[in-house]
Amino acid sequence: MASGYLIATRFDVLYAAGIQRRAYDNILTDSSPIYGVPHESLPLPGGTRPRYRGIDRQPLRALTYESARLITEAGVPCEANDATAVLDQIEVATGREDGWVTERHSIYRAWDALGEAQAEHEVIFAKECEDIAHSPVGAEFLGCDTAYFVSDHFSCICDALFFPRWHGTDPEGTLFRPHFDKLNTNGLFDSNEAALDYLRYYLSFDWTERADNFTSIEVYSVIPAAEETHN
Repeated sequence: MASGYLIATRFDVLYAAGIQRRAYDNILTDSSPIYGVPHESLPLPGGTRPRYRGIDRQPLRALTYESARLITEAGVPCEANDATAVLDQIEVATGREDGWVTERHSIYRAWDALGEAQAEHEVIFAKECEDIAHSPVGAEFLGCDTAYFVSDHFSCICDALFFPRWHGTDPEGTLFRPHFDKLNTNGLFDSNEAALDYLRYYLSFDWTERADNFTSIEVYSVIPAAEETHN
């Protein structure tokens, strides 16, 4: 199965955190912003500047309070909440352990458990471009990401053009500019063809992420209906 739901962190939250932590200063070699990388001269991209809304946005993961305590005691700070605890219940019940949730009513249970933290997150549905699954009724098509669906949901768009946490990007901001200029306002491509074209170009560099299961991922925004979130 290469489709499902997850709860992703909103772009503005990730962008503000990147500026506050000065997380990308080692990439920004001069005072000019590049691509969509957080930069203090642009507190938050405005107008039609792309804001990445793909799958690689620190999604909530299944985690119990006890597991978080043990991981933290082992030396890796880790925090659980009611929503991650619900996701753990869902994972145990379904046996699905790839970071995705199959049923809409299940992801809404976790969404409801978020409470006030909903303001910092959004529910998305995504699927590999060749998967036969249908998008949820009423969902908004955001665009096509280039990523692998499982594991940590690594996205070639996110890492090279917005939040270069792993392999980084070119500090001049020129290598990927033609493709960056093709992104829509959600920081994604409008078609699978454009996404796959970017993916082929990205993989032509030997310093980028390597994986056999990279593909185009169709991403949709899902707005929970009030009558469904409490069921």
